[in-house]
Amino acid sequence: MKDHVKAYLDDYDKVVIEIDNTFCGGKSDRFYLLDNNLVFPLEILSSYRMDKVTRYETKLNDEIVIGREYQVMAVNGYRTVLQYRFIVKTARFNDEFFYDDDDLGSTLNDKFTRFVLWAPTASQVKVEIEHHGSIKTLDLHRGEKGTFRISIGPRIIGALYRYLIRVNGKWHYSTDPYAKASSANSEKSVVVDVEEYRAENVELPVLEKYSDAIIYETSVRDFTEEGTFEAMSENLDYVKELGITHLQLMPVSDFGSVDELHPELFYNWGYDPVQYQVLEGSYSTNVISAIQVLSDFRNLVNAIHEKGLKVNLDVVFNHVYVMHRHSFELSVPYYYFRYYEDGTLSDGSFCGNDVDTSMPMCRKYIIDTLKYYADVFKIDGFRFDLMGLIDITTMRKAAEALRNIKPDVMLYGEGWNMNTALAESERCCKDNAETVMDIAFFNDLFRDKIKGSTFEAEKKGYASGDVEYIEAASDLLQGQPLGSEQSINYVECHDDMTSFDKLRLCCSGEDVIARQKLLIAFVILAQGIPFLHSGQEYCRSKNFVSNSYNQPDEINKLKPEDKAQHQDVIDFTREMIRIRKEYCLAKPADKVMEETDVVRIGNCLVYDLRECNGKDIKIIFNPTDEDVDLEFNNYKYIYGEGIKAVSVAVLEREQ
Repeated sequence: MKDHVKAYLDDYDKVVIEIDNTFCGGKSDRFYLLDNNLVFPLEILSSYRMDKVTRYETKLNDEIVIGREYQVMAVNGYRTVLQYRFIVKTARFNDEFFYDDDDLGSTLNDKFTRFVLWAPTASQVKVEIEHHGSIKTLDLHRGEKGTFRISIGPRIIGALYRYLIRVNGKWHYSTDPYAKASSANSEKSVVVDVEEYRAENVELPVLEKYSDAIIYETSVRDFTEEGTFEAMSENLDYVKELGITHLQLMPVSDFGSVDELHPELFYNWGYDPVQYQVLEGSYSTNVISAIQVLSDFRNLVNAIHEKGLKVNLDVVFNHVYVMHRHSFELSVPYYYFRYYEDGTLSDGSFCGNDVDTSMPMCRKYIIDTLKYYADVFKIDGFRFDLMGLIDITTMRKAAEALRNIKPDVMLYGEGWNMNTALAESERCCKDNAETVMDIAFFNDLFRDKIKGSTFEAEKKGYASGDVEYIEAASDLLQGQPLGSEQSINYVECHDDMTSFDKLRLCCSGEDVIARQKLLIAFVILAQGIPFLHSGQEYCRSKNFVSNSYNQPDEINKLKPEDKAQHQDVIDFTREMIRIRKEYCLAKPADKVMEETDVVRIGNCLVYDLRECNGKDIKIIFNPTDEDVDLEFNNYKYIYGEGIKAVSVAVLEREQ
């Protein structure tokens, strides 16, 4: 039934009321706040008639108790529930209800299972528990700082549970935002003991600086025919032999768009988060067993670490899959999402919502989630999707918390300056890179000036043959404009068309294999942090699909036949990585301009590097279609034989 009147608590003394214009013409000359048998008049401050409703701003002159259920009475005695709305965004609310303990979710001690949910605006919370074939529903008790809690015996590991929350006059079922496991398709949370699936402590080389890393991005589903954590853990020799240092996994936290019971029906990359601290069930060997996915993921991390590689996770804290069904919105409506001053949702993510990372309990949640993965699974780094939608304070605090666990953790992300309801000065985007020097950003200038425009397939870059970009390419070789420790150098990632597909369009009729090698050489040899997308090193094609996030497996799967066909490109990639590592080409940020030079000879770039593991190195990039006759006295070739057309050559000064 249509609610003709709606009332919202937007501050401790501010009630906004909207009356449908079809109901009494939208007019009411007085309003009252009802608290059981108590009646408090509301002072009308202003009214404004709009197309469908008339909006009244009123003042509440009496104190309210957050979490109590109130009603507002309007014209003709019409009653409506007072909804807690933007009061949750106020400084006073956050001061009163910020909860900093670490017992949220379901936790275990020697004898008991405890459930704690933060839901300060809720009037009641229950927990429905299913264990050993029986279901019972228990009331949680309101505690400090807006928490609801209950402890029961015994330790009910494996029990299914969900919360029943009454907030803003309605009951809602919700999973636990702090749950670590769930039944298939995010139906119910599951009690687990985190101590049972901790990853092993494997001693790995310390990452002295970000530019010592070589990142290789892949999807669990794409990596093997089975598309599971277990299958991936058994097929790591190839990436180990390639020479990369960090394996970046595209989202592995629970996401929508894929039915975990029937994963073959739909494909998705996973950038549609549902449960942040729960792993994606479709990657498990047994989705029916909620704990199996934890074991499978732990085993994968152990296997990667045992190969001497590190693990970075792609995390998506900028938006959620379906806002109105998410545990954030069900537990504390309006709190976790970003709004403009006019009350409309911010949508810089283009997914219908932006997570309000600046809210203290949202910030805590993000940091708690990152700490969970770093502590329990020994994760080595995090790539942040649409990081420009996350506030700088959250990223700084996350960095501080993570470095207390893992001092050489990597933090980097997409630094696009998105249109969101957050002040530009507070966005963790490239424009503000100097304020977060320990966080790196994807360098889209590198991508577009070296490869060519991502958005115009026919446009070339320097390495694909447009020598007009030679000056830009020169700067990019020295890690500019971000600096070598903040520049993620790439020409291909999961987004957009693969570089090989683009080359086949913009360089039709040319030797696209040679162009592909030149792109790879730029990525690996330039100052900055090299980033490769899986299959890039053997000319991966997605049939010219520019955004394959929901395309079938036949588009997205890595293909063994491509490896066999392009072994020469794989060998080239290995050699470029070997040269970067052996000669320590990655310079400290404060040494780049002192120990490197880039000069132009015709349309070629000669990249001089000094003090490279005690050696002087010259790297010549020739993107032209002609061999170039260049001689360098007292230098010998360590890769290449002359400056051939569309190629890279590497020379070492003879002693």
